[in-house]
Amino acid sequence: MKLKFTLLLIAITTIVFAQNEWKPGYILKTQQDTIRGFLLNKSYNENSHGISFRVNKTEQSTTYSPKDIYGYRFKEGKFYISKYVDSNTGRVFLEYLVNGELDLFFYQDNSGDNHYYVKKEHLSLKELKYKDKIIRKEGKKYIFENNKYKGLLSYYTKETSGIKKDISRLNNVDHKSLIKFAKKYHELSCEDGECMIYGKNLKRKIFVAVNHESLFYTGKYLEDSDTKQDSYISVKAYFQQLEQSEQLFTFIGINTFYSDNRYYPYRIGVPAGFEYISSKSGFSLNGSYSMDIASFFILNYLGGGINYKAGNIIIQTRASLVINLLSFDMIGVSPSFGIMYSFR
Repeated sequence: MKLKFTLLLIAITTIVFAQNEWKPGYILKTQQDTIRGFLLNKSYNENSHGISFRVNKTEQSTTYSPKDIYGYRFKEGKFYISKYVDSNTGRVFLEYLVNGELDLFFYQDNSGDNHYYVKKEHLSLKELKYKDKIIRKEGKKYIFENNKYKGLLSYYTKETSGIKKDISRLNNVDHKSLIKFAKKYHELSCEDGECMIYGKNLKRKIFVAVNHESLFYTGKYLEDSDTKQDSYISVKAYFQQLEQSEQLFTFIGINTFYSDNRYYPYRIGVPAGFEYISSKSGFSLNGSYSMDIASFFILNYLGGGINYKAGNIIIQTRASLVINLLSFDMIGVSPSFGIMYSFR
């Protein structure tokens, strides 16, 4: 059962993440030569290795590699330029996070690991190394913190004394902390404040959702239960995880049951997990995985379904397999129907 569960999770993830969306934007054949049209937005890693472009929605698209064009930009703000990184990575499209006195770039590799790079006038492109090392010695595990990125930032900003404390206080290497640092350095270095070309604005999407769900029991759980099904209302809050994917959201919520079942007698559920939510209008697939905190993580839900998006409203249908994590057998199937609203 454990193997089937893993394979199903991989299958759902593959299906939902295969969805892409055409968005308005432009390509830069050179730094000054701009052609406007539509860009096919994919995953961070796919966006770094090539971009499909078409002038209008009816013509056939052309795919450009980092060797073909200078860069491209979505109308909503995402900005990529072609850069040679190193002998292992080669030439890719790096996403511009800040283009100012200190340039900041982002790249996500095939395994999903994030890499951040800095560049400055007269100084070459360098990666901010921040991955901690785990070393085992005499049966014990030791974690060595990698602070090389702080030394590199200190060197690249050495002429500005007012930024030193900010470097020492950096504990996380992610979009938010690095963009905040680069923008502050820019403000201290650029007296008139007009030399900033681009600074990505991180506006994370937040959803709230209300669903009506049921749990239809199967197997021994059906035989041992007082009822064939439970019904409940679910309220959840979703938070976009921009560092991993634009379509990936974590959520937490509460389920209120209103039927009796002696096998699982608790009346409140607290689901927490992650869900894929496409940003495109109209119909799209969704996929999710969650566990119920109120059941001490015994109940796990693996689901998939269809969304319909119109403006800030999403109508959602989904069916989930409910798994007992202790025995890895299936408790039942849980269909749901609900509505989601985006605050931004």
